Amino acid sequence: MKKYLPVLFLAAATLAVPVRGQVNYGGYVSLDYVRGGGEGDPPGGSVENLLAGFLAVGQIGQRFGFTLEARAREVSIFDLEQAWIGFLPSQTVTVKAGLYLVPFGLYNRAGRPHETPLIGRPLNLESIYPSSWRDLGLVVEGVIGFLSYSGYLGSGLSGTEGLGSGQQFRDNNTDWAKGGRIGLALGSDVRAGVSYYTGKHDAEGQRDIVLEAVDLAWVTAQWEVHGEYTKGLIENPEPFEKGRSEGTSIWMLMGFRGLQPVGSFQTVKVEDPYLGDAISQDRRRWTLGLRWVLSPNLFIKLEYAWNKEELVLPPEEVFITKNRVLQVQAALSF
Repeated sequence: MKKYLPVLFLAAATLAVPVRGQVNYGGYVSLDYVRGGGEGDPPGGSVENLLAGFLAVGQIGQRFGFTLEARAREVSIFDLEQAWIGFLPSQTVTVKAGLYLVPFGLYNRAGRPHETPLIGRPLNLESIYPSSWRDLGLVVEGVIGFLSYSGYLGSGLSGTEGLGSGQQFRDNNTDWAKGGRIGLALGSDVRAGVSYYTGKHDAEGQRDIVLEAVDLAWVTAQWEVHGEYTKGLIENPEPFEKGRSEGTSIWMLMGFRGLQPVGSFQTVKVEDPYLGDAISQDRRRWTLGLRWVLSPNLFIKLEYAWNKEELVLPPEEVFITKNRVLQVQAALSF
């Protein structure tokens, strides 16, 4: 029952807002065509990854508000992305309670199809936290001059599948996960930030997890360059060694009016011996593509990716896999 309380509260708030405040509504839709990527894939490619989102942002009086965001994936999967209420007295400090997108790096809160020129998530982000990572708890954030900050407490990730997974909406142990991000506005074009997260990663409370990230963005009228470095560490109980994930992603866009070239380079190394035989993964991805801007709210994206994965299994058996993937995505926001 606890996991539905934010939804019930926000539903009541949405009905009350027309009397006491205002609500702004929006949404987004995307669909992908994918060809290549692995054995057994249709030779002619396939249409997949249907995503439809709905967003309601409400103001109640002068100091209170809420956000409700829901998504439908692949027709049959329905998820809540955000469902929080907040005390919002000024830009200097805001307090939010409920289901929130975790402010770790930049991509997690700004990776919707119409917000990024990339089609797939960068490798290093796939391997350090779940897609659309959200949590139930409390967030305090704000902006003071050129400095922005976020701090949060939540249920945290579960350790059932190792790094890059563990999305849950109820606490599986007695430990509160906690973290935050500090951001700097370095002039009008450059943004930088550092992020940190820590918590228990299993029901028994034996595995401590620490996630760290550094992000950088340079955005002008003609160019965009984004980068995120991530590092994850899990303290495993004896006799297991630590689990690790470390990677970098850089993506660049040239804003040539309606047709924008896009490129990226992504790397990640992952190892977590706790979940079975020691396995080491070393993955790399290069992408080239175009984003066609049909209107401020409608985009067609084309991306061609070269993937390379090196898998090391004991005793020192090395398997190298290479593939190429073509993706086309239509993304609309409203």
